[in-house]
This record gives sequence, structure tokens and C-alpha cells, in this order.
Amino acid sequence: MRSITAMLRKEWIENPLVTRIPLFMFACGLLLFISLISSSTLQHNMFFQMSFSGDVSDIHKELGDDVNMLISGGVGLLSILLATQYFPRTFRKERLEGSIMFWRSMPVSDVKTHLVKLSFGLLIIPLVCSILVFFADLMLWVLNLSTEHQLALLYRQASLGYVLLNWIEFLLRMVVAGVLLLPLALTAMAVSQKVKSPLLVLLIAIYALRWMPIAMFNNYSIDQFFSKIFYLPLHAILASNPFSAIPEAGWLNVVIYACIGAIAWMLSLRFSRTVS
Repeated sequence: MRSITAMLRKEWIENPLVTRIPLFMFACGLLLFISLISSSTLQHNMFFQMSFSGDVSDIHKELGDDVNMLISGGVGLLSILLATQYFPRTFRKERLEGSIMFWRSMPVSDVKTHLVKLSFGLLIIPLVCSILVFFADLMLWVLNLSTEHQLALLYRQASLGYVLLNWIEFLLRMVVAGVLLLPLALTAMAVSQKVKSPLLVLLIAIYALRWMPIAMFNNYSIDQFFSKIFYLPLHAILASNPFSAIPEAGWLNVVIYACIGAIAWMLSLRFSRTVS
């Protein structure tokens, strides 16, 4: 357990963007919150109103759900982008710096190293980003309390309990999204151990695989496969049922995607045992 903690701390120190970008987003949100709560014309200029005794209409619900989807989708996308930039460079960085020989001398197996890096990218990063969702809902709840009437647009942020429950729900959704990102993360880790610019190579390879069959054979099957697979994590974050992402993408596509992940896992383990 101590070795796992030390390895996670190492990943945390070597990847400052994981904290700097969410902190920047939090600062922007805090400034926006301060400007809104200090505005005397807030209710008249920005929100629809309703009294506490009034009913929430369908348009109020739709607008409130859009606000929540914007927050969850934006933070979820940020988490996915941070993970996308982390996995292609995590092994590459160690090889370029020469620290791979130091870690190979430690009593840590290649499997444990992979599991720690996957945990950091698919669990720690979403956990850090989820704090943005918590504070966004908390600030909206405070904003709701600061007005004379409940704001219809924030009817969901009417209680502090919702703030906590929505944060927990977002965390669970990010766990599902992390599982759906796993094959892509493993592929990026495997490629990063053999090329100097893994993210660029992956982007070019995916672009070629998507458009060459269309140009040569007018076949859109591979393009549709990538479109459905890449939307899987975001679908799990935004859909009412996160598990509907798998049947929505198609079971055959998911099975192929999982097989790619299994092959990438074996290749990444094999590559990690070499220094070149």
C-alpha cells in the first residue's frame, strides 16, 4: 500500500495540469458567482422567477436540466481531456528522462505500475474535476438562497442535499466513463512506449483509419465505429441512464473495442519490460 501511495504521489507531482486547470476553472466560476450575487438586477435580467408556493413548469424543468447538463458535461469533458493528454505521455516521459531504470530497480511489478497509472488517469483525475461540480452546485444553491424568490432556473439547487447527491451521482457516472475509456487509455500507453509523439501518431492513425475506407471503398463502417466508441464516455456522463451507453453504441462495437483494449494491455506490459 505504501508503494502505491508513493507512486500516486509521484504522478500527482509530475502532472501539475491536473490541479492547475481545475483551479483556473474554479477561479473563473468564483468570479462569475461573485458578479452574479452582487448584482441587484439578477432576477430581472438573467432568470425566470417563481415563488416557493408556485409549481415548476415543464420549461423550467428543461432549463434547469440544461444548466445541470452543461455543468456535468463541461466538467466531464475536461476530465476526459486531461486523461487524454496524460496517458500518451506518462510512460514516454519516464523514458525520455531516463527515470525508467530507477523505477525498474524498485520492487514494483509492471502490472502494478500500469494499474497505478490507470487509477490516476481514470479515478484521481475525475475525482479532482468532480470538485468543480460540487462547488458549482453549492454556489448555485447559495445564489438561490440570496434571492427573494426561488429561481425557476435553479429549482434543483433548492436544497443542500441535492448538492451532495448530485456530486456523488457525478462521481459514479465518471467511474462508468472511466471503464469505457479503459481500452483507449491502454492503447495510448502502449503506443507511447514506442513512438516519440504518441498523441500525434494516434490522431493521424485514427484519421487515416476513418477516412481511407470512405475514400477508397465508400465504406463508412470504420468511421461509424470510431464515432460510437469515442462518444461512449460522454454518453455515460450525460444520459439519464449511464449504462445505456453500451447498447447505444452497439454490442459488436463494444466487444471489438474491448478486444482492442485487451491486446493493448498485453502489448503495453510487453513494451514496459524493455528500455528501448
